Amino acid sequence: MYDCAEPRQDDAGDAIAHDIMLVGRRWRARLNDRLKAISQTDARFAALEEIAGATDGLVQRELSRRLGVEEPTVVRLVDALEAQDCVERRVHGSDRRAKVVRSTPAAVAVLKDARVIVDGLHHELFADIDPMDLSACARVLDHLARKLDRPLTAD
Repeated sequence: MYDCAEPRQDDAGDAIAHDIMLVGRRWRARLNDRLKAISQTDARFAALEEIAGATDGLVQRELSRRLGVEEPTVVRLVDALEAQDCVERRVHGSDRRAKVVRSTPAAVAVLKDARVIVDGLHHELFADIDPMDLSACARVLDHLARKLDRPLTAD
């Protein structure tokens, strides 16, 4: 991990980029290990939260955009959630080619159980970190996320 002793800007950026990737992998592995207890994964949980949060459901293409994954990946996630009776697909009202995904009543209990697991991991990992450090980290990550959301430009 990164040593904070007077870094050069490019060295700090390289270290942070490396750490974000490494911490992200470790985070997902730890979360997936815990979500196994309720037959879920971090990817299915993220998809289910997005779907449940959309009052009228989501078209799979929009779900793909929100999750930042390819459409075939979303199809597999929705297939798995559908097999668990957490979501259902319906033909879109104005575009018969599109499928709208809606959560089912069974999703409520799954989301509640998953949220307990996720919140427990958050508490475990963040409890001993100074709130000011967490706020600074959140600002930097938000800035990076906004930059990554911009379209690529030709150099």
